[in-house]
Amino acid sequence: MVVTFYYNTKIKLIIMSKIENLMPDEYWNELSETDRDALLKAQLESEGQFQKAQEWEEMDDEYYEHLRGRFGKGPDEIGPRDFKTYKGNGIPIWMMVIPAGKQSLSSNPEVMTQHFHTICEDMELGECNGSYELITEEELESKFNIKYNN
Repeated sequence: MVVTFYYNTKIKLIIMSKIENLMPDEYWNELSETDRDALLKAQLESEGQFQKAQEWEEMDDEYYEHLRGRFGKGPDEIGPRDFKTYKGNGIPIWMMVIPAGKQSLSSNPEVMTQHFHTICEDMELGECNGSYELITEEELESKFNIKYNN
């Protein structure tokens, strides 16, 4: 779906697609001019960023410090990601395990659960392949018999 942004002289931001109007008029009627201006500014900034989509910068210590301060997180939560690689014993599978952070589960909000990104590749296929999964520490141990933090 292609989304096009329009801004008319009445300071009304209307987001439309070829199929349907994504933002109904009754929604816009409830917004103040300040909110509409803020949405327009965010839309224009994002368009500028999309124009530079191919410009990438390596994240350095200064940027990590900025993010830690902004979100009140520590170096163990925001910073360069350490990861480990594993190979299957007896099977030609290679896996990268990257810590993804801790999050409480809806079933028990007081308990924080570690999550991991896993990327697996079958080394015997000889062609591009792989799979990705976001799993908990418990799933990592039960599915793959991997204890990451040991």
